[in-house]
Amino acid sequence: MNYTLNIKKNNKNSLCILLNGKKYEVNSQWLYEHSDNAEIRDPYTKQLLIEAAEISPSLKIIDAQIEKETLAITFSDNSQHNYKINYIYSQLKKAPVSDDKCLWNKKNLKVPKYNFKNINNKMLFDIMSSVDKLGFCLVRNIPKKKNGLNELMKLIGPVKKTNWGGIADVKNINKAYDLTMTTRGLENHTDNPYRFPTQGYIFLHCIENANNGGENTITDGFNIANILRKRHKKYFDTLTSFNTFFRYADKNAFLENKCKLIELDDDNNICQIRYNNRTEVMPYENNKRLNEYIKARRKFWDLIKDSKNNIEIKQMSGDMLILDNYRVLHGRKSYKDRENKRYFRQGYMDRDIFQSKLKTATSS
Repeated sequence: MNYTLNIKKNNKNSLCILLNGKKYEVNSQWLYEHSDNAEIRDPYTKQLLIEAAEISPSLKIIDAQIEKETLAITFSDNSQHNYKINYIYSQLKKAPVSDDKCLWNKKNLKVPKYNFKNINNKMLFDIMSSVDKLGFCLVRNIPKKKNGLNELMKLIGPVKKTNWGGIADVKNINKAYDLTMTTRGLENHTDNPYRFPTQGYIFLHCIENANNGGENTITDGFNIANILRKRHKKYFDTLTSFNTFFRYADKNAFLENKCKLIELDDDNNICQIRYNNRTEVMPYENNKRLNEYIKARRKFWDLIKDSKNNIEIKQMSGDMLILDNYRVLHGRKSYKDRENKRYFRQGYMDRDIFQSKLKTATSS
């Protein structure tokens, strides 16, 4: 890593750091609060021991030196603090989605596949890393029993409970409370956008599939949104600013969320896709604004359903798909199943649980 630094000479309450060719002006109190000194931060919990709001606003940097990848700073209260350059850089950089995610379409994707029979710490890390990088992966040879998906899920974290319980059946039933529980094909969608927050990850386990039909379809929503941003900026701006409603209601639940189809973070990076034709309830708006939304949504959908942006996977008995529900859209081809033997089980997991495990898992 290439870096240079100098203390800003006009007031010395900031440090100018040049890291990998980019200049950062770093506030003195920001540095003080990020200190790993035992007087500032508990060595075990890494939580602050001081009241940050009471740090003197006149705090200044007296001296700053770099030696062997360590930044040493002396502050005006005569305290000395050491920082690893890699840590400082990790906190300063603001990488767009495309920098740490691999955007894909049908042509450039190799489906990540794993065999649960060989599960170990490294494979678990690889599975989670694939989901983080690509938005999904396929795990084979999950035990072919009712709660077989628990064998993998418990290695990551607890199942997210909903109004349907924890792990739920996905099969054709009479008087279905959701179109998922029919033989109908399902358009590509994200799950449960009527919840806040939306479930982070989907674990879809095939115990037995229909012989005729029932293939899964998967689309990279981040890639679709990125294409829309590049080719149709006006439509992209509409979908990142227009709030629509998603709603689910039955005799036991009423769930509703007002949100955008494409969510951006504070740095304008794409951070979440919500798309579910079955549960959207278009809000009332003035005619001009509504027509803009209708056109933008149609263009978004045209890209979503484009075969060049879709892959198909026919899950076999024992296969499990893990899907990032903030990123990928998934669907299902219609199927024929006279014996009604198609039987899937599905569970959800919160985003913070999955990401925490990924950050603490070992790659060896």
